[in-house]
Amino acid sequence: MTRFTLEDLAELAMPYLPVRFREGRLPYLFFVVWLLIGVMVVLAIITPYPNGVPVPLAFAFVLLVLQLLFIWGMPFSVAVNLGLLAGLLQVSYAAWMSGGIFSPRMAWMTVIPLVPFYAVSRRAGFGWLVMVLAVEVLMSYVTWQGWLPANPTLGAAQVMSSFASYSVVTLILITVPFLYDNSFREAYNASLQRHLELEEKRKELLRTSALREQFIATVSHELRTPMNAILGFNNMLLGRVSDNPQALKILNHTRQSADHLLTVINDVLDYSQLQAGKINVQAETFALRDTVNTAFDLFAQRVESMHLKYICTIDDNVPQWVRADRHRLMQILVNLLGNAIKFTHQGHVTLSVRRQPLCVHFSVRDSGIGIPESQQSKIFQRFVQAEDNIQSRYGGNGLGLSITQRLVELMGGHIGFESTVGQGSMFWFTLPLVEVAPPSEETPTIKVTTQAQHAVQRFLVVDDHPINRLLVRQILKTNWKKCEIVEAENGALALEALRKQEFDVILMDMVMPEMDGIEATSSLRLTFDQPTRDTPVLGLTANVNPLDLERFAAAGVSSVVLKPFDAAKVCARVEEMLIEKRSSLGS
Repeated sequence: MTRFTLEDLAELAMPYLPVRFREGRLPYLFFVVWLLIGVMVVLAIITPYPNGVPVPLAFAFVLLVLQLLFIWGMPFSVAVNLGLLAGLLQVSYAAWMSGGIFSPRMAWMTVIPLVPFYAVSRRAGFGWLVMVLAVEVLMSYVTWQGWLPANPTLGAAQVMSSFASYSVVTLILITVPFLYDNSFREAYNASLQRHLELEEKRKELLRTSALREQFIATVSHELRTPMNAILGFNNMLLGRVSDNPQALKILNHTRQSADHLLTVINDVLDYSQLQAGKINVQAETFALRDTVNTAFDLFAQRVESMHLKYICTIDDNVPQWVRADRHRLMQILVNLLGNAIKFTHQGHVTLSVRRQPLCVHFSVRDSGIGIPESQQSKIFQRFVQAEDNIQSRYGGNGLGLSITQRLVELMGGHIGFESTVGQGSMFWFTLPLVEVAPPSEETPTIKVTTQAQHAVQRFLVVDDHPINRLLVRQILKTNWKKCEIVEAENGALALEALRKQEFDVILMDMVMPEMDGIEATSSLRLTFDQPTRDTPVLGLTANVNPLDLERFAAAGVSSVVLKPFDAAKVCARVEEMLIEKRSSLGS
């Protein structure tokens, strides 16, 4: 049997209601008002009291007029309050005529605060509750003083009238909350449906975020891979044209353009990883002064052709050795120095480092174009530059300062700036750096001079890009002239080569078709016999995803160098592996 509910009744009646009564809780209020009009008519018919007919009929008329005024545009709260005022006056008059505080008409007082509580607001209900209590106190005083028109008489008519009053009030007290409970359930169901929609939207956003991260990682890898060849061959050519100033100038311009492109790639990747919370601080003990000078010297060649005073000052009391993330500190300094040089045509760019209690204060001051005061509040926002034409005039992507701020905060520091248009800017940041003991022993500088000790070195170069294999071949041939090099396009071919002969060092790419470097390295460590399975593996990869790098390390790679790589760094790592292998064979 199908249950017929009040919601069904309201839905059936909805098309026949006035337009302003079709929204939210108003259909229920419409029925309540007509219920009151009907009750007033009934009370006018059965009332035994003098003047009992015109008063309830007048109240019913007022309710009807207020309904019409509301339909024609009267504000809802005004209509409700006027109706309640008319009801309060009607009940007060009826009670005064029929026994004062002892009158059954006083029961209607309990209904008056209930209507605004549900129909308007809790505050309105509380206000009418205070007003009703005041009327009840006044009615009690009037009854006590005997100011009533006449003492009430008791009879069958009075009993019937009182019974009707109490019964109707009880019915309303039950009906009104029940009606609005249905309204609440509708609102709750709508809220639940909205919650489900938002949850689905959240899942969709998470999927989109995951796809975005995957896309950025893929694009970054595909961009960094050719950049490795561009920068690598550029460095090799620079060493061969040192006596040709014109060629040297062209190659330096090429190097600067490639460095700029690599900065853009790294900024996009870093911001993506910062948003995903995947960048962690890797603390190490390092020489602070050397790191600052290294970051400063990166721009020395660029400013030689500019009319700039390029100055670095480090106070004597600045700690010599500190423990922090050296790479991120370098990145912060490079971002701020590069930004200052980009926006300064003449004058000066000054890097200052001084010690403060429990921290070190860094500042980069320039005499450049400055930042308008109206734009200063959003200068650290992503993809934002001070003016719309900044990008076209000076370049950049609006990510550098945003990344710098996040990195400083990640390292436990604070960043800020001061700027005046036409006079320059001063960006500063503090980091909680304190003096620590120097490392027990420094890593010795390894020189590639093993030809006499090891006549022929055998290298296996594994990379799916022939240009990258050519670059690694040239680097190895330059430093180990008698070496033998075997190339493989993927991990499967590399394993085949390892089954045919032994190698001193394997240089392995991570991302390759068919079998990647992670799977190939894992298979080498698990399925081959000694001494082949102990062959050192140097990972060379453009993939900077921390999770993938951890998987590469877990697979058994001996060390990893990120692309674009520095040739000297690759040679140093290879030399370390050759020395370790000879030591293990000698023991």
